[in-house]
Amino acid sequence: MLPIDTDAELRRIFGASLRQHVDLYRRSNAHRESHGPDCDVYPSSPSQAALWSFLVAVTRGRRFLEVGCGLGYTAALMAFAGGPRARVDTIEASPDHADLAERLLAKKGLAKQIRVLRGRAAEVLPALRGPYDVVFLDGDWWEYPSYVSHLVHLTRPGSIVVTANLFTLFTEWGQEFGGKDHARRYLRAMVRHPRFRTYITRGEWHAYSVRV
Repeated sequence: MLPIDTDAELRRIFGASLRQHVDLYRRSNAHRESHGPDCDVYPSSPSQAALWSFLVAVTRGRRFLEVGCGLGYTAALMAFAGGPRARVDTIEASPDHADLAERLLAKKGLAKQIRVLRGRAAEVLPALRGPYDVVFLDGDWWEYPSYVSHLVHLTRPGSIVVTANLFTLFTEWGQEFGGKDHARRYLRAMVRHPRFRTYITRGEWHAYSVRV
C-alpha cells in the first residue's frame, strides 16, 4: 500500500484556506533554522489553519488569547477567522521574537487587531481582563498547571481552551523534552475542574476544554 500524504489530502479538501498567512509560517521556520537548536519558534502546521474558523463558528468568537506568539502565524490566523472586528492578545516571552512578530504583523496590516504582550504567561495572565472566547496554549507546558485558575477567570460559559504541546506526555519522541509531570498535572486539573469539560484528540495530542 502507498503511504497517505495527509497534508496533501487536507489541502485538496480545504483548498486556499490552508494557505492563509502561510508566508508567516515559512518565515517562522526559516527563523528557527537560522538561529539553531535553542530557538523555540515552532509554528502550528498549516493543516490546522481551518480550526480557527471552526472555533469562531462554535463560540461566535471575537476575542482570542494565545500563549506562545512566536512570530505571529497563529495570531494572524485567529484574526482572519474572527473577521475585521476580531481582537487577539498573544503572549511572547522572548523580547526579540515579540519585536519581530510586531513588525511582521504590522506589515500585514494587523497591528490594530493583534496585541503582542511581552513576558512569561504566568506573569502576564493575572493582569488580563476577560472574557476571551477562544484561548490557545502553545507555550511552555511546565507552566500550564499555574494557568488553570486564570483560565477560569479569563473565559465565559461557551469559551473553548485549546492546549497544544502535549506530545511530551503521549509520544515516544516527545520524551526527550521532559515535563511529563507538569503536562499530566495540568490535564488532570482541567479534566476534574467543575467549570470545564475536556477532550484530548489522539494523533495531534491537543486538549479541547469547553467552559461550562
